[in-house]
Amino acid sequence: MNRGRLTSRLRIQLVGLLMLLGMGALGLRLWWIQVAHGAEWTSQLRGSSQATVRIPSVRGEIKDRNGITLVQNRASYEVDFYLPEMVKGYRERFGPPPLTEYRAVINGMPKDQKEPDIIKIVNHGIVPRLNDLDLARDYNAGRLQKHYRNDTEVPYSYVKDIDFPTLAKFSEHDVGLPGVDIAIKPVRSYVYGALAAHILGYVGMPDDIDKEEAGKFTFYQQDVEGKSNIEKTMDHYLRGKPGVRYLRKNAKGTIEGVLKEDPPQQGANVFLTIDSRIQAIAEEALRVVSRAGAVVVDPNNGNVLAMMSVPSFDPNTFIPSIKAKDWKALQKDEGDPLVNRAISCLPPGSTFKLITSLAGLRGAKNLAGAKYSCGGGVSYGDHFFQCWVASKHYTHGTIGLADAIKVSCDSFFYQYGNAAGIQSLDHIGKMLGIGEESGLQLSGEQTGNMPGPEWMQIHHPQERWSQAQTANVSIGQGYTLVSPLQLAMSYAAIANGGVCYYPRLVDKVLKQDGSPLLDEQGNPAAPPPRVRSDLRQEIPPDRIELVRKGLWKVVNEDGGTGGRARLKGVVVAGKTGTAQATERG
Repeated sequence: MNRGRLTSRLRIQLVGLLMLLGMGALGLRLWWIQVAHGAEWTSQLRGSSQATVRIPSVRGEIKDRNGITLVQNRASYEVDFYLPEMVKGYRERFGPPPLTEYRAVINGMPKDQKEPDIIKIVNHGIVPRLNDLDLARDYNAGRLQKHYRNDTEVPYSYVKDIDFPTLAKFSEHDVGLPGVDIAIKPVRSYVYGALAAHILGYVGMPDDIDKEEAGKFTFYQQDVEGKSNIEKTMDHYLRGKPGVRYLRKNAKGTIEGVLKEDPPQQGANVFLTIDSRIQAIAEEALRVVSRAGAVVVDPNNGNVLAMMSVPSFDPNTFIPSIKAKDWKALQKDEGDPLVNRAISCLPPGSTFKLITSLAGLRGAKNLAGAKYSCGGGVSYGDHFFQCWVASKHYTHGTIGLADAIKVSCDSFFYQYGNAAGIQSLDHIGKMLGIGEESGLQLSGEQTGNMPGPEWMQIHHPQERWSQAQTANVSIGQGYTLVSPLQLAMSYAAIANGGVCYYPRLVDKVLKQDGSPLLDEQGNPAAPPPRVRSDLRQEIPPDRIELVRKGLWKVVNEDGGTGGRARLKGVVVAGKTGTAQATERG
């Protein structure tokens, strides 16, 4: 009896000891998980319980000098496919997903690989439900497969910029499909269509994905980027900061809802020097011709008030992305609507006589009082260079500089240019920015060409520079190439008395709170007006005034070549010009 009680007591004690050992082991295990490796497990738990979606930043607006908005953002709704979520959802509903094989190159060796057949998954698991709601759309199967293979972290855009009835259907019905989501994205809107298109430019999706940044998110939605002109050159300031959407995932890893969202921040607003009213009036006036470029500048600071090029294009065509047929039409258009003729170069013709006039007035080489005879043309070697007036069967006689500008006498400028010398022509041309970069924030600018002996030796070594070549340059022919912008800045320098400014297109860049945005050096993002050169350092003001007088005569005196530009009550001065231009391959 006593032995039985003892045995029973030992059993109870043994069971108790085993329970204590078990509890101790469990406690030790909990300590190991929660204390020794708590941070590691917490990190893994967080990683498996939520997903992050990068929300694209919102671009700043582009406005004219008066604050009139030229480019803004509008809300666009699109249907996105989160392809990895679709594969998970398919597995839960139907079992193992169908597979497809493809050939991949791994470590330089071709290998057959298997992956979920995303096309079958979409067609079987997604499209039928969308069909039921009349929401299915045609899609490019090859593009979808390529996207799944290479860019799974980026949502696939199934339908872009959906209309309101479609949005209402999606909102009214619970689609109930894993991986299908409606995303609200800011889309660029060019308020006045083609107005100032060659200044504003357009945006598009980047050519490549930033893999390093994309790796920080479960799903990565890209920012659009500027592709041309102000949208491109000011892209750094226009871009805002992206936001983040945190999504809750269940134990199976399927997304169930939104935990929280950090909204994106809008970029800075860019204010141009352009006056949209002047721009609109000038564009309308220029459309009477098929191809042309023109620039309006403020001579007192170099601000570009308007810049026109026809034919033009509507940047909205590129939003959200340009259709293949529209791009093909732009490329085939013989008018080259994407080319900005205001910053493209051609022989300037007689408008270049302004530069020639100034070249003969520098320092001791003063040709202000020089007179030359026009007998219908001038001979240089075996070449006879006609004056345009010869076709009218009369001559200009013997004239001085101001009257030669007035009647645009070629014979005078052949002789005057050679007396000034090609080096002086080249020097003045460079002072006025001919053949130089303007520094303007535009894509596709051509610098033009100011030819001379050194240029000839490089580009045409078999030829020698001669007086005939200088004669050609003097009237803006031959190898001389100038843009309307360069001419506008040159004439502006004469209008203000001799100061040549760099052209200026961006007036200011402001944050969303209205304060000026500063660059990395702490300076305003939009630099103030800059002087390129001061002609008065080499040409006395009274000689510059002689050229101004000639330009006034062109418009305001009888016999001037620009009499049709005369306006009652407004002082107008200028210079006419016609150049012989040939097609260049």
